[in-house]
Amino acid sequence: MSSPTIRPTNTPYRDSLVSAAKCLAKGEITSRALVEHCLEKIDTCENARAAYTGEFSADHARQYADAADRIRAKGYEASPWTGLPISIKDLFDIKGQVTRAGSTILSDRPAALNDADAIAPLRAAGFILLGRTQMTEFAYSGLGLNPHYPQPWNTLVEEGPAIPGGSSSGGAVSVATGAALAAIGSDTGGSCRIPAAMNTLTGFKPTAGHISRKGMIPLSPSFDSVGSIAQTVDDCALLDHIMANRSTNWAPVEAENGPIRLLLPTSILRNDGDSQVLAVFETVVKHLEAGGIEIVRQPMPILQDIVDLNLQGQIVAAEAYHYFHDDLIHHPGGFDPRVSERMASGEQTSVQALRQLYIERQKLCARFNADMSGFDALICPTSPILPPLIETCKKPEEYGRLNRLILRNPSLANLLDGCSFSLPFYWKGLAAGLMLTACHGRDAALSRIARRCEQRLKG
Repeated sequence: MSSPTIRPTNTPYRDSLVSAAKCLAKGEITSRALVEHCLEKIDTCENARAAYTGEFSADHARQYADAADRIRAKGYEASPWTGLPISIKDLFDIKGQVTRAGSTILSDRPAALNDADAIAPLRAAGFILLGRTQMTEFAYSGLGLNPHYPQPWNTLVEEGPAIPGGSSSGGAVSVATGAALAAIGSDTGGSCRIPAAMNTLTGFKPTAGHISRKGMIPLSPSFDSVGSIAQTVDDCALLDHIMANRSTNWAPVEAENGPIRLLLPTSILRNDGDSQVLAVFETVVKHLEAGGIEIVRQPMPILQDIVDLNLQGQIVAAEAYHYFHDDLIHHPGGFDPRVSERMASGEQTSVQALRQLYIERQKLCARFNADMSGFDALICPTSPILPPLIETCKKPEEYGRLNRLILRNPSLANLLDGCSFSLPFYWKGLAAGLMLTACHGRDAALSRIARRCEQRLKG
């Protein structure tokens, strides 16, 4: 399959949250202007419009923006983030709205009585929740396809509509088209990092449990985590801090100044890769090395064991089947068949077998932590291939193969209970990313490492 042609990113306004907040504080821009820019994109850009579910009120967004501007004009500032517009994945409860999780079978459920735990502190910090974004049904795919609703597409591929990456597809497209400054998503196997990479954005998956998942429709409690998609490492770290700590007091990430030692596995993670992605990845690696970052290339046998055991695939299917069991029985024709088929396979996993899978996962996590001794993070391509065309992915024989390939690298962080950033190849305009993955609880350290890499790649 030939590689799609990539054009450089060229959107009129792709500011970061942090820089936009500075402009607001200096009076160089207004919240109303930021909101109007996003609304104008939604109104005039078909792809930006497709990124949203349509459940948002332009009038309410304007009212919140005007209120934020009035507060600043009077010299008050409850939060430096007041008036910044962001998008929310249709997986999180927003008070007064129905959470559909990209499905049609949940359309008749009652509106949420409260914001999800991850969303409430963002609202309290003054962020404007511009709208809900499209996603793969129930977040169960890395391609970002959904037959039930308008389909957003990749912002870079020229030949025809290509996948945006998933499952947080609409979130990435909302940011890439300028229809939001950042997006909140979930990440069970790469669902923030894949679409971030494929749309030249930054994606972050924190350690699972770092942010409360109450008020979020689960896919797999063992692997679900609340993440973000934005322009920079700082933006993702800011959102993570507020969602986790419910505090607006935040300081920019300081780049790691000390020695950094990264592990680049010599097997599995670059297998079946697109030649263009692998060539640019190697160039980026050398660029980081020239900037004083040590990158050690060596085998990592655990990766082959992970592929052979397929623990994550079995656990996700079993947990998803358990949660959606009644819906699968009562609304079998309401699902995307590609989703229901994968969920139904979880019926084959008994409770005893699932317990054993949990034990085997714990063993893999322990092995990974041991293997990473002496290293700060693992480095590899986020996805080994460029975004394939949507029509190609609709072919049954290609859907499963491409989905498995695109999920392979980012799902490691979920399986091994770690944290992970995807950084874009800034200076190449390529719809691919560089992934950094660290062990459980190393989120703050990984943010500093990612900031150092970001500075080097931008410089």
